[in-house]
Amino acid sequence: MSRSVVQSLLAKQEFDEVDMARRFAEEYKKEPNRGYGMGVVTVFKKLLSPKCSDVFEPARAQFNGKGSYGNGGAMRVAGISLVYSDIQDVKKFAKLSAELTHSNSLGYNGAILQALAVHLALQGELSRESFLEQLIGHMEDVEADDKSLADARALGFEDLPFSRRLKKIKEFLELSTVPKSDVLFELGNGVAALRSVPTAIYSFLRSMGSDPDIPDHYNNLQRAIIYCISLGGDTDTIATMAGAIAGAYYGEEQVPASWEQSCEAFQETEKVANSLYELYCQQL
Repeated sequence: MSRSVVQSLLAKQEFDEVDMARRFAEEYKKEPNRGYGMGVVTVFKKLLSPKCSDVFEPARAQFNGKGSYGNGGAMRVAGISLVYSDIQDVKKFAKLSAELTHSNSLGYNGAILQALAVHLALQGELSRESFLEQLIGHMEDVEADDKSLADARALGFEDLPFSRRLKKIKEFLELSTVPKSDVLFELGNGVAALRSVPTAIYSFLRSMGSDPDIPDHYNNLQRAIIYCISLGGDTDTIATMAGAIAGAYYGEEQVPASWEQSCEAFQETEKVANSLYELYCQQL
């Protein structure tokens, strides 16, 4: 689905919800056994129907109208940050891209947070402190609307749950060691955006330094991904998100050649990356 996001952005040269939704549904139809969750499969089937006139409606109807708060919208959102240079556009289109499948604010706010993390990582050498302070500031604003507050309360969470977890990350980074059990308790490793996006961000930030449990010959990007996997749970999604942030920060130089050779459609990805960069430069 990340590929579908990027293909749509490149084809339309901007965000187009109808085109993106169509690509999501057609990609599912072409390869339905890629491990999609049952909830999103229902959305895809509705999107494939010629009777579907509002591409956001199938997601709004999920879970008795409460919507999904899973991490799928966040997992695929990096392409938005690679196209739009203005941070307000990043927020706007990250939300819209996620709402095609995740209408609960805990789902699309997770996508906004992930997109912001990639956006900030692209800006260059930021300290951990500056990176987190900017994320907290943006997310306190994002989560302050009535729907975000109501959705969090309806699910039994405190107000501004993503912002609170970012502050917990700040506390963790001030400690010399943090047991993985504490990370799992406070940040999580599950399929909900709230229990995975902050974990990906923490994995990226902690891996700026060395890790006694990871050999020194691994670079920062590799450490971030290895650490995500060591936490268990929804490892592929969390590692994907942490890898997107780390990749934006460190660049392709830290992607080992052996990884390139084992990565599905890597040559195609390189070409698409160059096209994304050209489109990004047009936004400057």
